[in-house]
Amino acid sequence: MIYEFTIATAHNTDSFLQELDNRLRWIKQRGYELEIRLVPISAVPYPTDSQLLHFCLHGKDYSDSTFRNEDIIYIFKHQLAEVLAEHIVNDWESKLLWREIYRTYRKSSPEDRQSLYLKAGDFLRRCHQNESLNLLMNFGRKNRISHRILEHINENDFLAVEGFINFCMKEYLTEIKFAVEVAAEELKNEKEYNDFVNLLRYFVDTQAPRIKEVNLLLGNNGLFYLWDHTGCKIEEQYMQHYLDDLLLDDVSLDDLLVSILITIAPRKIIIHNAMELPRNESVEIIKQVFEDKIVFCRGCKRCARFLCEIESGRQRQYPRLD
Repeated sequence: MIYEFTIATAHNTDSFLQELDNRLRWIKQRGYELEIRLVPISAVPYPTDSQLLHFCLHGKDYSDSTFRNEDIIYIFKHQLAEVLAEHIVNDWESKLLWREIYRTYRKSSPEDRQSLYLKAGDFLRRCHQNESLNLLMNFGRKNRISHRILEHINENDFLAVEGFINFCMKEYLTEIKFAVEVAAEELKNEKEYNDFVNLLRYFVDTQAPRIKEVNLLLGNNGLFYLWDHTGCKIEEQYMQHYLDDLLLDDVSLDDLLVSILITIAPRKIIIHNAMELPRNESVEIIKQVFEDKIVFCRGCKRCARFLCEIESGRQRQYPRLD
Protein backbone atom coordinates (compact mmCIF):
# COMPACT_ATOMS: atom_id res chain seq x y z
CA MET A 1 0.00 0.00 0.00
CA ILE A 2 1.31 3.45 -0.93
CA TYR A 3 -1.72 5.65 -0.09
CA GLU A 4 -5.12 5.45 1.64
CA PHE A 5 -8.08 7.79 2.03
CA THR A 6 -11.66 7.56 3.37
CA ILE A 7 -14.76 9.32 2.04
CA ALA A 8 -18.24 9.59 3.59
CA THR A 9 -21.07 10.35 1.18
CA ALA A 10 -24.82 9.69 1.19
CA HIS A 11 -25.63 9.99 -2.50
CA ASN A 12 -25.18 7.81 -5.58
CA THR A 13 -21.91 6.13 -4.70
CA ASP A 14 -22.23 3.79 -7.70
CA SER A 15 -21.87 6.53 -10.32
CA PHE A 16 -19.14 8.17 -8.26
CA LEU A 17 -17.12 4.95 -8.13
CA GLN A 18 -17.71 4.25 -11.82
CA GLU A 19 -16.41 7.67 -12.80
CA LEU A 20 -13.41 7.28 -10.51
CA ASP A 21 -12.64 3.90 -12.08
CA ASN A 22 -12.73 5.49 -15.55
CA ARG A 23 -10.36 8.23 -14.44
CA LEU A 24 -7.86 5.79 -12.94
CA ARG A 25 -7.32 3.60 -16.01
CA TRP A 26 -4.04 5.33 -16.74
CA ILE A 27 -2.75 4.56 -13.24
CA LYS A 28 -3.94 0.94 -13.40
CA GLN A 29 -2.21 0.44 -16.75
CA ARG A 30 1.05 1.18 -14.95
CA GLY A 31 0.66 -1.66 -12.50
CA TYR A 32 -1.15 0.06 -9.65
CA GLU A 33 -4.39 -1.20 -8.12
CA LEU A 34 -7.11 0.56 -6.14
CA GLU A 35 -8.85 -1.42 -3.40
CA ILE A 36 -12.20 0.02 -2.28
CA ARG A 37 -13.70 -1.21 0.96
CA LEU A 38 -17.12 -0.29 2.36
CA VAL A 39 -16.72 0.48 6.06
CA PRO A 40 -19.61 -0.94 8.17
CA ILE A 41 -21.82 1.71 9.74
CA SER A 42 -21.36 -0.03 13.09
CA ALA A 43 -17.72 0.99 12.98
CA VAL A 44 -18.64 4.67 12.85
CA PRO A 45 -18.75 6.27 16.33
CA TYR A 46 -21.63 8.64 15.44
CA PRO A 47 -25.05 8.32 13.67
CA THR A 48 -24.86 8.83 9.91
CA ASP A 49 -26.77 8.15 6.71
CA SER A 50 -23.58 8.23 4.69
CA GLN A 51 -21.62 5.35 3.27
CA LEU A 52 -17.97 5.20 4.23
CA LEU A 53 -15.64 4.27 1.38
CA HIS A 54 -12.05 3.40 2.23
CA PHE A 55 -9.57 3.62 -0.65
CA CYS A 56 -6.23 1.84 -0.66
CA LEU A 57 -3.85 2.45 -3.56
CA HIS A 58 -1.37 -0.41 -4.02
CA GLY A 59 1.78 -0.49 -6.08
CA LYS A 60 5.55 -0.33 -5.91
CA ASP A 61 8.45 1.62 -7.28
CA TYR A 62 10.00 0.20 -10.44
CA SER A 63 13.63 1.11 -10.97
CA ASP A 64 13.05 1.54 -14.69
CA SER A 65 9.75 3.40 -14.26
CA THR A 66 9.34 7.00 -15.38
CA PHE A 67 6.92 7.71 -12.52
CA ARG A 68 7.68 7.37 -8.83
CA ASN A 69 5.09 6.44 -6.21
CA GLU A 70 4.96 10.12 -5.21
CA ASP A 71 3.98 11.02 -8.79
CA ILE A 72 1.24 8.39 -8.88
CA ILE A 73 -0.15 9.57 -5.53
CA TYR A 74 -0.14 13.16 -6.79
CA ILE A 75 -2.09 12.14 -9.91
CA PHE A 76 -4.50 10.02 -7.86
CA LYS A 77 -5.28 12.92 -5.51
CA HIS A 78 -6.02 15.22 -8.44
CA GLN A 79 -8.29 12.66 -10.10
CA LEU A 80 -10.09 11.97 -6.81
CA ALA A 81 -10.63 15.71 -6.24
CA GLU A 82 -12.07 16.20 -9.74
CA VAL A 83 -14.42 13.21 -9.45
CA LEU A 84 -15.59 14.37 -6.02
CA ALA A 85 -16.29 17.85 -7.45
CA GLU A 86 -18.45 16.30 -10.19
CA HIS A 87 -20.12 14.07 -7.59
CA ILE A 88 -21.10 17.11 -5.53
CA VAL A 89 -22.46 19.06 -8.51
CA ASN A 90 -24.25 16.10 -10.12
CA ASP A 91 -25.48 14.13 -7.10
CA TRP A 92 -25.75 16.59 -4.20
CA GLU A 93 -27.10 19.64 -5.98
CA SER A 94 -30.71 18.42 -5.94
CA LYS A 95 -30.64 17.97 -2.16
CA LEU A 96 -29.00 21.36 -1.68
CA LEU A 97 -31.66 23.06 -3.81
CA TRP A 98 -34.47 21.48 -1.79
CA ARG A 99 -32.75 22.40 1.46
CA GLU A 100 -32.50 26.05 0.42
CA ILE A 101 -36.12 26.09 -0.80
CA TYR A 102 -37.45 24.65 2.46
CA ARG A 103 -35.27 27.00 4.47
CA THR A 104 -36.34 30.18 2.65
CA TYR A 105 -39.80 29.35 1.30
CA ARG A 106 -41.14 26.83 3.81
CA LYS A 107 -44.49 28.70 3.98
CA SER A 108 -45.02 28.40 0.22
CA SER A 109 -47.41 25.82 -1.18
CA PRO A 110 -46.06 22.42 -2.28
CA GLU A 111 -46.83 23.39 -5.89
CA ASP A 112 -44.80 26.60 -5.60
CA ARG A 113 -41.90 24.79 -3.96
CA GLN A 114 -41.90 22.24 -6.77
CA SER A 115 -41.90 25.07 -9.33
CA LEU A 116 -39.01 26.73 -7.52
CA TYR A 117 -37.03 23.49 -7.58
CA LEU A 118 -37.62 22.92 -11.29
CA LYS A 119 -36.82 26.51 -12.22
CA ALA A 120 -33.69 26.68 -10.08
CA GLY A 121 -32.45 23.37 -11.48
CA ASP A 122 -33.20 24.57 -15.00
CA PHE A 123 -31.25 27.76 -14.36
CA LEU A 124 -28.19 25.79 -13.23
CA ARG A 125 -28.49 23.47 -16.24
CA ARG A 126 -28.73 26.45 -18.61
CA CYS A 127 -25.59 27.82 -17.01
CA HIS A 128 -23.96 24.52 -17.90
CA GLN A 129 -25.27 24.45 -21.49
CA ASN A 130 -24.66 28.11 -22.34
CA GLU A 131 -21.03 28.63 -23.28
CA SER A 132 -20.71 32.06 -21.67
CA LEU A 133 -22.65 31.19 -18.51
CA ASN A 134 -20.88 27.86 -18.26
CA LEU A 135 -17.53 29.61 -18.33
CA LEU A 136 -18.73 32.10 -15.74
CA MET A 137 -20.50 29.76 -13.31
CA ASN A 138 -20.44 26.02 -13.92
CA PHE A 139 -16.86 25.52 -15.13
CA GLY A 140 -15.57 27.87 -12.47
CA ARG A 141 -17.75 26.20 -9.87
CA LYS A 142 -16.39 22.71 -10.49
CA ASN A 143 -12.83 23.99 -10.60
CA ARG A 144 -13.21 25.91 -7.36
CA ILE A 145 -14.73 22.86 -5.67
CA SER A 146 -12.01 20.59 -7.04
CA HIS A 147 -9.26 22.96 -5.90
CA ARG A 148 -10.74 23.21 -2.41
CA ILE A 149 -11.12 19.42 -2.16
CA LEU A 150 -7.52 18.92 -3.24
CA GLU A 151 -6.36 21.26 -0.49
CA HIS A 152 -8.32 19.17 2.01
CA ILE A 153 -7.01 15.85 0.64
CA ASN A 154 -3.42 17.08 0.89
CA GLU A 155 -3.88 17.81 4.58
CA ASN A 156 -6.24 15.02 5.70
CA ASP A 157 -6.98 11.34 5.18
CA PHE A 158 -10.78 11.65 5.58
CA LEU A 159 -13.50 13.72 3.88
CA ALA A 160 -17.19 13.81 4.82
CA VAL A 161 -18.91 15.27 1.76
CA GLU A 162 -21.89 16.82 3.54
CA GLY A 163 -19.78 18.44 6.23
CA PHE A 164 -17.31 19.64 3.62
CA ILE A 165 -20.14 21.31 1.66
CA ASN A 166 -21.60 22.96 4.76
CA PHE A 167 -18.38 24.32 6.23
CA CYS A 168 -15.87 24.63 3.40
CA MET A 169 -17.93 25.60 0.34
CA LYS A 170 -19.71 28.82 1.23
CA GLU A 171 -19.33 30.20 -2.32
CA TYR A 172 -21.05 27.16 -3.80
CA LEU A 173 -23.92 27.42 -1.32
CA THR A 174 -24.24 31.11 -2.25
CA GLU A 175 -24.65 30.08 -5.91
CA ILE A 176 -27.34 27.58 -4.92
CA LYS A 177 -29.12 30.35 -3.02
CA PHE A 178 -28.81 32.67 -6.03
CA ALA A 179 -30.38 30.03 -8.33
CA VAL A 180 -33.35 29.71 -5.96
CA GLU A 181 -33.71 33.51 -5.81
CA VAL A 182 -33.74 33.68 -9.62
CA ALA A 183 -36.41 30.97 -9.66
CA ALA A 184 -38.49 32.84 -7.06
CA GLU A 185 -38.36 36.04 -9.12
CA GLU A 186 -39.35 34.14 -12.26
CA LEU A 187 -42.26 32.48 -10.44
CA LYS A 188 -43.40 35.86 -9.09
CA ASN A 189 -43.32 37.38 -12.59
CA GLU A 190 -45.29 34.43 -13.98
CA LYS A 191 -47.98 34.86 -11.32
CA GLU A 192 -48.24 38.60 -12.00
CA TYR A 193 -48.46 37.92 -15.72
CA ASN A 194 -51.18 35.29 -15.21
CA ASP A 195 -53.13 37.67 -12.96
CA PHE A 196 -52.88 40.33 -15.68
CA VAL A 197 -54.10 37.91 -18.36
CA ASN A 198 -57.00 36.75 -16.15
CA LEU A 199 -58.02 40.37 -15.56
CA LEU A 200 -58.04 41.08 -19.31
CA ARG A 201 -59.97 37.86 -19.95
CA TYR A 202 -62.59 38.86 -17.36
CA PHE A 203 -62.92 42.30 -18.94
CA VAL A 204 -63.44 40.82 -22.42
CA ASP A 205 -65.98 38.26 -21.19
CA THR A 206 -68.10 40.74 -19.25
CA GLN A 207 -68.49 43.54 -21.78
CA ALA A 208 -70.63 43.62 -24.91
CA PRO A 209 -68.68 43.23 -28.15
CA ARG A 210 -68.43 46.35 -30.30
CA ILE A 211 -67.67 44.17 -33.31
CA LYS A 212 -68.57 40.49 -33.16
CA GLU A 213 -65.89 39.29 -35.57
CA VAL A 214 -62.44 40.75 -36.12
CA ASN A 215 -59.96 39.58 -38.73
CA LEU A 216 -56.30 40.07 -37.85
CA LEU A 217 -53.35 39.73 -40.18
CA LEU A 218 -49.77 40.09 -39.02
CA GLY A 219 -47.54 40.50 -42.02
CA ASN A 220 -43.96 39.34 -42.40
CA ASN A 221 -42.95 42.99 -42.62
CA GLY A 222 -44.18 43.62 -39.07
CA LEU A 223 -47.39 45.45 -40.05
CA PHE A 224 -50.78 44.48 -38.63
CA TYR A 225 -54.17 44.85 -40.31
CA LEU A 226 -57.69 44.64 -38.88
CA TRP A 227 -61.02 44.26 -40.70
CA ASP A 228 -64.54 43.11 -39.82
CA HIS A 229 -66.62 40.21 -41.12
CA THR A 230 -67.63 42.16 -44.25
CA GLY A 231 -64.03 42.90 -45.20
CA CYS A 232 -64.17 46.56 -44.15
CA LYS A 233 -61.24 48.05 -42.30
CA ILE A 234 -61.75 48.61 -38.59
CA GLU A 235 -62.80 52.21 -37.94
CA GLU A 236 -60.03 54.63 -37.01
CA GLN A 237 -61.87 55.61 -33.84
CA TYR A 238 -60.39 52.57 -32.12
CA MET A 239 -56.90 53.86 -32.83
CA GLN A 240 -57.38 57.59 -32.34
CA HIS A 241 -57.66 57.15 -28.58
CA TYR A 242 -54.08 55.84 -28.41
CA LEU A 243 -52.34 58.08 -30.95
CA ASP A 244 -51.32 60.74 -28.42
CA ASP A 245 -49.83 58.10 -26.14
CA LEU A 246 -48.01 56.59 -29.12
CA LEU A 247 -46.46 59.92 -30.00
CA LEU A 248 -45.32 60.32 -26.40
CA ASP A 249 -43.97 56.73 -26.34
CA ASP A 250 -46.30 55.93 -23.43
CA VAL A 251 -47.80 52.97 -25.31
CA SER A 252 -45.76 50.39 -27.19
CA LEU A 253 -46.91 49.09 -30.54
CA ASP A 254 -47.44 45.64 -29.05
CA ASP A 255 -49.67 47.17 -26.38
CA LEU A 256 -51.60 49.08 -29.05
CA LEU A 257 -52.77 45.95 -30.86
CA VAL A 258 -53.77 44.25 -27.61
CA SER A 259 -55.58 47.38 -26.37
CA ILE A 260 -57.59 47.71 -29.58
CA LEU A 261 -58.75 44.10 -29.40
CA ILE A 262 -59.58 44.40 -25.69
CA THR A 263 -61.62 47.55 -26.41
CA ILE A 264 -63.53 45.91 -29.26
CA ALA A 265 -63.99 42.69 -27.23
CA PRO A 266 -64.94 40.58 -30.26
CA ARG A 267 -66.58 37.21 -29.82
CA LYS A 268 -64.43 35.81 -32.61
CA ILE A 269 -60.93 36.64 -33.86
CA ILE A 270 -59.74 35.11 -37.11
CA ILE A 271 -55.96 35.25 -37.33
CA HIS A 272 -54.88 35.10 -40.96
CA ASN A 273 -51.53 34.07 -42.40
CA ALA A 274 -51.17 31.88 -39.30
CA MET A 275 -48.29 29.88 -40.79
CA GLU A 276 -46.18 33.05 -40.67
CA LEU A 277 -47.38 34.18 -37.25
CA PRO A 278 -44.58 36.07 -35.46
CA ARG A 279 -43.57 35.08 -31.95
CA ASN A 280 -43.89 38.12 -29.72
CA GLU A 281 -45.54 39.09 -26.46
CA SER A 282 -48.62 40.66 -28.06
CA VAL A 283 -49.44 37.46 -29.96
CA GLU A 284 -49.08 35.36 -26.79
CA ILE A 285 -51.32 37.71 -24.78
CA ILE A 286 -53.98 37.66 -27.52
CA LYS A 287 -53.91 33.85 -27.56
CA GLN A 288 -54.27 33.61 -23.78
CA VAL A 289 -56.89 36.33 -23.33
CA PHE A 290 -59.20 35.27 -26.17
CA GLU A 291 -58.45 31.52 -26.04
CA ASP A 292 -61.41 29.68 -27.63
CA LYS A 293 -62.51 32.84 -29.44
CA ILE A 294 -59.54 32.53 -31.80
CA VAL A 295 -59.66 30.76 -35.15
CA PHE A 296 -56.48 30.30 -37.18
CA CYS A 297 -56.74 30.70 -40.94
CA ARG A 298 -54.17 28.67 -42.83
CA GLY A 299 -54.99 30.47 -46.05
CA CYS A 300 -58.16 31.81 -47.66
CA LYS A 301 -59.17 33.97 -50.62
CA ARG A 302 -59.72 37.00 -48.41
CA CYS A 303 -56.31 36.99 -46.72
CA ALA A 304 -54.61 36.04 -50.00
CA ARG A 305 -56.21 39.06 -51.65
CA PHE A 306 -55.33 41.23 -48.68
CA LEU A 307 -51.68 40.10 -48.86
CA CYS A 308 -51.62 40.93 -52.56
CA GLU A 309 -53.02 44.39 -51.83
CA ILE A 310 -50.37 44.88 -49.17
CA GLU A 311 -47.65 43.96 -51.64
CA SER A 312 -49.04 46.35 -54.24
CA GLY A 313 -49.29 49.15 -51.66
CA ARG A 314 -53.01 49.81 -52.26
CA GLN A 315 -54.15 48.83 -48.75
CA ARG A 316 -53.77 51.45 -46.00
CA GLN A 317 -51.08 50.35 -43.56
CA TYR A 318 -51.52 50.29 -39.84
CA PRO A 319 -48.64 51.00 -37.39
CA ARG A 320 -45.62 48.75 -37.55
CA LEU A 321 -45.09 46.08 -34.88
CA ASP A 322 -41.40 45.55 -34.05
